[in-house]
Amino acid sequence: MSALLRPVIRLACSRGINVQSVRFAHVGDFAVGVKRRALPTTTSIAYTIPTDAYLLAKKFQEVARQGKLDDAVAIVMQTKTRSQSVVVWNLVIDAYAKEGRLSRALRGYSEMRRRGFMPTPTTFTALLKACALSDSVRSKEVADELFRLMEKQGVDPSIINANSLMSVYQRKHDMEAMLERFNNMPEDGPMAPSLATYTILMSSLRRELLARLDELSGKAEAAAAKAEGRVLISNSSRTARLKENVHRTFDALLQVWTSFVEDVDRRLSHPVGGTALLSVDAHIVNIVLKACHAVYRENRALGRRGFKVIEKVYGLDQTFGPLLSKPMISTREPAVPLAVRIRQQSSGANDLNRTPVLDDDTINLTLDLCTRDEEYTKAIRFWRSLEAYFAEELQPLKKNHTEKIEALYARLNQPRPRADILVGVLGGALGYFMHESKRPGLQAQRPLLGLLRRRFGSAQQ
Repeated sequence: MSALLRPVIRLACSRGINVQSVRFAHVGDFAVGVKRRALPTTTSIAYTIPTDAYLLAKKFQEVARQGKLDDAVAIVMQTKTRSQSVVVWNLVIDAYAKEGRLSRALRGYSEMRRRGFMPTPTTFTALLKACALSDSVRSKEVADELFRLMEKQGVDPSIINANSLMSVYQRKHDMEAMLERFNNMPEDGPMAPSLATYTILMSSLRRELLARLDELSGKAEAAAAKAEGRVLISNSSRTARLKENVHRTFDALLQVWTSFVEDVDRRLSHPVGGTALLSVDAHIVNIVLKACHAVYRENRALGRRGFKVIEKVYGLDQTFGPLLSKPMISTREPAVPLAVRIRQQSSGANDLNRTPVLDDDTINLTLDLCTRDEEYTKAIRFWRSLEAYFAEELQPLKKNHTEKIEALYARLNQPRPRADILVGVLGGALGYFMHESKRPGLQAQRPLLGLLRRRFGSAQQ
């Protein structure tokens, strides 16, 4: 992976938060600015207390599924330490994390350590999830401290832990910290970026892009001005700056996509031991296509870059003719789509094979972008490529798009007047040479062009 986006582009404005009277609590091996929240020790009804760690974990999950999380935790608290396990405490921490109850999750970690259980990477994944879902103003600082604590505890961080930390930055709108973390990841090894890493980063950049587009449209500012009864004065320099922000944000997103594709290709072509292969799924493709749709109105050229994404991942059938909408013979060896290469090389990797490479949104976004740009032939080429390479994935989705595909075929099969084609081709060629060359011999071709236009024009009418 190249040194991406250095120096880091500031895409989000940081907000100054004045935190008053923060009570620091020592939780386990570190101090955090959150309130103490003791875990419940009494249950609402009487339960049988398990005497085995496996039965305790099963009991906890059963009671928690009933919506009685406090009762489930109280059962664990009433159980003797010898009947507990790190798995049980990971369940407790994760249950609080899913609800965004950071203080309770940290207290669960403290109780686990007090009972002599050593944390695992799963423990810290749950704690970082709690930081991401918490509305605490200190949750990002807690997440950073938790990640540093892993090394002190002798726990080797996994890429899942790194992605969890990036999810915290994503939820807290800290693009700078996220990009810095991404740039510092190694190219190879167990901590190399995964599909989830790229997905988190690209979804965050798309969100920033939408925010910049909203600023450029001025909807929020116009609404505020109307509410305050003041006249909104346009500022050309401000508009130019906002447009630049839109372009820079979109370029950053495409840079991450390019880095992702290069990383996928590199791992496929030159596999390294200990470095997992990367897959491409529908979700990450949809992120890019949605960004292209969002920016299309502001800048058509930027929006059209989505075609390159589609061609790289799914391919475009080059045997479909651009003029007469009939199959044609191509002398160029077609490039194997990236998703097909991944499927071929990872035939034994079940985790990659389970990744959905195509869904309804992918097809709709692609066909809509083609229609929006009047690239009807490209839409059919995309569809024919899906039929050729992704027949199994496409089969359950076909019925949802049959009507749209038939309409595209019908549009392309409308015969174009032959006179228009002849005049267009000859006129374009002659016009080009007349403009580029000053030789008198070419000027003699002007009457021929006029004759063609008069003769075929009248015939067409």
